[in-house]
Amino acid sequence: MNWYLKLLCLTVVIASTAVFNIEYVAAQSVLIKNITLIDGTGAAPVVGVSVLVEGGRFSKISTNVVAAPEGIAVVDGTGKFLIPGIIDSHIHLPGGRAGVGNRQMLINRPVALKSLASYLYSGVTAVYDSGNNAEFIYGIREDERAGRVLAPRIYATISLIAPPDGHGCCAGGTVVYDYEDGVKKLDALFKMKPDLLKFTRERRGMGPVGRDIPLLETGLMNKLVAYAHQEGIRTTVHVSEVELAREAIEAGTDAFAHTVYLDDANADFAALIAEKGIILSTTMTRIEADTTFLDEPIYVATIPEETRNKIRASERFNGSPYTGWLSSLRPAIMNNIKVLHEAGVILAMGTDRSLGPLPHQELEVIVESGITPLDAIRIGTLNAAAYIGVDDEIGSIEEGKLADMLLLEADPSADIRNTTLIHSVYKGGVWIDRAALDVPANLR
Repeated sequence: MNWYLKLLCLTVVIASTAVFNIEYVAAQSVLIKNITLIDGTGAAPVVGVSVLVEGGRFSKISTNVVAAPEGIAVVDGTGKFLIPGIIDSHIHLPGGRAGVGNRQMLINRPVALKSLASYLYSGVTAVYDSGNNAEFIYGIREDERAGRVLAPRIYATISLIAPPDGHGCCAGGTVVYDYEDGVKKLDALFKMKPDLLKFTRERRGMGPVGRDIPLLETGLMNKLVAYAHQEGIRTTVHVSEVELAREAIEAGTDAFAHTVYLDDANADFAALIAEKGIILSTTMTRIEADTTFLDEPIYVATIPEETRNKIRASERFNGSPYTGWLSSLRPAIMNNIKVLHEAGVILAMGTDRSLGPLPHQELEVIVESGITPLDAIRIGTLNAAAYIGVDDEIGSIEEGKLADMLLLEADPSADIRNTTLIHSVYKGGVWIDRAALDVPANLR
């Protein structure tokens, strides 16, 4: 039985199961009064704002007095700061794959639900899964959308597109051999409605020793990207080198899953990306080689100690040649981010490391690269929504949009680290009881 037929069977099983016992309603009304609003558009903070949410959407945003409709909750936001919910534009949700390389595909829902709880606790109200076990991520995405699980909004590529023996081919990828084969497989994939289709274009690999990895033939990639666009599906491409990035641009891709990390992003290259309107997921923390962030309160609160110790002992951090190689990339990648931003390229916050609180560290590194906290907030909210293609619905606090938002204790435009000082989290206007989420902070 092929993976698509298995998926249909999985869908039937999910549909027949009882609804999970979770305290969550689809939409809620609330009035938050007298906050400082940072709306995610890049606009300056506005003091003394009232935000009314009705039916799960922002219905009125004003510096004038807003009367609370009868029967709705009223929150006094005096001294607090309201920002949109944080969005991670590049994760791989744990629970669908095990091992490295030729990964074993599995469906471990408890692992996934714990991870999703850590995202919500950390104020991440939407995620885009950039490659996974198709059956697993399809099922968990549909459960979130049906309200069967309490989680951030889940968007997914479902299954990335790779050549035989190419990067990502054996970790949940869909291998295509030629155009006819590619169209047949994309048609099956499109029935599951990927939110953004991902291609891989990588010949070296992520590591200190380069490899000669097969690539999709450029003509084939161009045709498949065009076919996806014909079906109304946007595309993103994994790239690491300028030459391959230019080929992806020529193919008409809408986004990149990373910034280039093996070459310098010079002014001409940055100008081309800006001109084409291509959005880049930042994924800067994937090259971090320092583990001190794991001792910060939000990581202790959301990541089990055993898991944090395993991360410290992993090849990424244990002083191996891989650790040194990552450290050597850091200055160039940070400079690339600054060059791209200054050229007008749309950057979208993404981590590629799939830890609930990690987007906060990604925002810190973005600011460290020379971008202002206010711009970083847009990168982590509205721009990330644009990367996925849902900025008409989420990503900023604007009338008519879904009311995903964080109420903070301190000003993140003054210090980006203040995004971790979370007073409360709302998804679709619904207050999330962080004290009830399945994270270590609530198990002591």
